[in-house]
Order: sequence, then structure tokens, then C-alpha cells
Amino acid sequence: MQKNILLEINRVREIMGLKLVIEQEDIVAGEAVDANAYKEVGGGQPYELFLEKSDATSKLYMESTGEETTVSQKFKYRKKNPFIIKIEKANIKIEGLDNTEKNYEVKLEKLNNYIEKQKNQFKKYLDKGQNFDEEYRYTNDKSVVRKERKSDNPYEENPNFIEGSKKLKVDVPLTPEEKVALMEKIENFVNKKYDGDYDAAADTKKKSSKTKYTRYYGIDSIRLFPKDVDVIEEKPAEAPKVVAVPGLDFQSENLTDQGSNTVFPDNEWEPGPIIKMWAQDVIKSLAASKQQWEKQGYTNITISMDNKKLDDSGKEVDFPYTISTSASRIPNGGQAAKLTFLQLSERRAKSTAAYLKEVFGGAGIKMVEPILDFQGDGKANKDGSTGGASGPEWNKDRSPSNRARYESSKYCNVQCNFRISSPGFEREEEPGTPGTPGVTKVGEWKLIISRRSKGRPFQELLKGIKNIKIRWPRIRLPKIRFGRRTMNACEQQWGGYN
Repeated sequence: MQKNILLEINRVREIMGLKLVIEQEDIVAGEAVDANAYKEVGGGQPYELFLEKSDATSKLYMESTGEETTVSQKFKYRKKNPFIIKIEKANIKIEGLDNTEKNYEVKLEKLNNYIEKQKNQFKKYLDKGQNFDEEYRYTNDKSVVRKERKSDNPYEENPNFIEGSKKLKVDVPLTPEEKVALMEKIENFVNKKYDGDYDAAADTKKKSSKTKYTRYYGIDSIRLFPKDVDVIEEKPAEAPKVVAVPGLDFQSENLTDQGSNTVFPDNEWEPGPIIKMWAQDVIKSLAASKQQWEKQGYTNITISMDNKKLDDSGKEVDFPYTISTSASRIPNGGQAAKLTFLQLSERRAKSTAAYLKEVFGGAGIKMVEPILDFQGDGKANKDGSTGGASGPEWNKDRSPSNRARYESSKYCNVQCNFRISSPGFEREEEPGTPGTPGVTKVGEWKLIISRRSKGRPFQELLKGIKNIKIRWPRIRLPKIRFGRRTMNACEQQWGGYN
């Protein structure tokens, strides 16, 4: 076991350019791989120097355990999660209810539905994971902070914020051996450049050494960063693919009134013709789908409502049966004269649920209980009530043209999913969990140590003077041309005898 550990340490040290550890060295394996062993290298001085000279991102890399940087580390400001506050206030109201009152059960149900809605919305925000966690909402925008300081739920300084945490892109952690090797690299640098004097290494103002042309001071920065560090996963044997059970999802949108009382008649809560038409279209679509499967030879086909659906990748996701209703802010009259907007909207949601249960159940469809949302846009109404209505406040103009502005705020929206089942295409379950994939780490971690330096101007000047080469201009003397000499006949003759 110890031999294997030593081999791994030597591999890392070889990458880092450090001396190898021999087996006979006085080394305890447990100490070499301890998670905090790197903090003790060189009596802890290399680690202290690293903390002093490294930036926030480098520190995050050094302390990384492979887990993703948390949301709370990425944002400067935080405030208590608003959904939690709403839920807490609703629970306080429940505690304050008088169970002897006539409408106690109605109030209790209303508050519980409200709490359930807030929990569902809270879950959606948590799933996104952008600026929410279980306790707080976060931001880096100071303008938001200034805007909300006057509220009863202000933002505060986030004590968990770490500068540079958003830059941490690599989730492959340093191993304990790699951390030890990095600290030893710092130790070797200080020993070589500063004779082991860590005070001199940290002092950027005091001269530590000089060469002919440069003065050197303390360490300016120590930066740690990954170079192509990644994990390659060896894929295990693939599990059998899941056969998706056929299903159809339906989502009504913009079932709004345009003055024709088609969603809900004015001041009434029974479903209007557009809701009934939509329900019949759903039943026809399901019947057509069932018929198609029967033509392919499947029998005993059943249809049931489901709170889940399959996304485009075949993964099962939440898709709860939901009915949302609202009233316009035109003052209630007729049967609804004594009802608030919220009460009218609630009755509309419940009557729609009862109608769909009747028609879908009559078609042989197994139903589930819906989530009822009758809050409307949730804004305070002019009469002092809250919830139940949507759209602009009523301006008392009863002309038909003006009323039309408000009709679209009277709506009923439904979302639901139906699963079609048959003994011939039941879901094939995945048999057990496949084996854990093997992993191989590639790449290496880089540590760059930069020290402050300053040139020596006088020596540089002398160097420059030495390197000056004087090039004298070439002087060309004029050519002297002499007259051409000719031989006479005698010379020529004489020259012929030797």
C-alpha cells in the first residue's frame, strides 16, 4: 500500500519538477496523503506565503473539494428568502384562526392552498439554482439593495461571499498529494531565491538580491490555475433503455373572455362554452389516440390523468394538474354582488374542477386532484381586498367599449397530462444501478510565482554605451588616370629576342 502511495507522489512530483521521494526516506504514508498535510509543509510557511500572495480564485482552487461553488459564495448581498417569509406569515394566520367560527374550514383551506402554492414556486426557483437557496435570496446589484433597504426585508452583507468565486470553472479538485507538491514548489523557490528567508520573500520593498542589470525584491503574486485539468469517465455497461408509456399533455392558454361571456358568464361561476368546448376537444383527442393504438393490436387500453409528463429527452418531469382562474375588476353584481373578487374566482376554480371531473370521469378517465390557483395577479384591489382579480382597476365607465378592456382579465387556464396504458406497452423498469464508472484525471495544475524586480539604470546605460558601434563613413579617393602607353617598332622588335 505504502509503495503505491509513493509511486503516486513521485508521479505528481515529476510533473511539478520536484525531487522524487525514495522508499527509504523517513516518510509515513498516512501523513503524505492527509487532507491537511500541505498546510504543514516547511513548518506551514509556504502555505502562509501562498495565502498572503495568492488571489481569491487561486485560494478557491486550493481549498476546492470537487464540489461546485455554492450560490451563497457568489453574491455580495442576501436577504431572507421571500417565499419563506410568506409561508411563515400564512402559518401565523393559521395559528390565529378561531376554530369556532362558521367559515373556519374555508379560511384554513384557503391558507393551506396559499402555502402549497408558495412551496411550489419556491421549488421552481431552487431548481433553477441561480440566486436562491433554502434560506436566502442573493444579489450583486447595489441598486436593488438601495431600492429595498426601506422594506421590512432588506438585503444585508453576505458573510459567505468570496471574491472571485464566479470564476471557479473547474470542479476537479487538487489531490492531497498535489497540494503537498505545490507547497514544496513554493518552499524550493524561497530556498533558491531567498535562502529560505520567508520574510524577505514576502517583502516587496526590501531588496533581496541583484544581478548586473536587475534588482530583485519579494514575491508579488502566487497564482494557481488548472491547465487542461479534467476527468475522463469510463462508461459502465449501459442499462436497458426505458420504454416510454404513451402520453398526451394538454395545456390551455389564454382562455379569456372578450365580452361574450364564453369563459364564465358575468357574475357567475359555472364554466362557460369555451371551457366546455376545450374539454370536449381533449376527450376527442384522447379517443382518437386510443383508437390508433387499438388498430395496432393493443387491447385493454386505459387512460388516466397524471401529475408527471415526459420531456423531449424521455425524462419524467413534474406537470401537475392545475386550474387557474381570475375575475376582472369590474364590480361584482347579480349572483356575485355579495362576493369579493377572491371568493368569485375561488368558486369559478372549484366549479371548473367539478365540471372537468364529471366530463372526464364520464369518459372513463381516472382523475387526480387539481391544484387550484384563484389568486389572479395577486395585486391589492381598490376595495381593500387582495387576490382573485386581474387587470386594471375599474374606472366606472360602463360603456361597452370600455368594458371590453376588462373582459380579457376574466380567464380560466388548465394544464393536465393523460397517460395511455395497455398491458402491451407497460414501462420497462431499469434493473438496478449500473456499476460506478471509472475515472481518470488528466492535465496538470500550474503554479506561477512572480517576484518584483527593478532595473539598474546606470548599468543599463553602460551596457547601452558598450553596445554602441561607431560606423565611420567610407572615404573614396578619386581615381588618377594616366595616359596610355604605346610601344614603338624598335621595342617590339627587341622584345622578340630573349
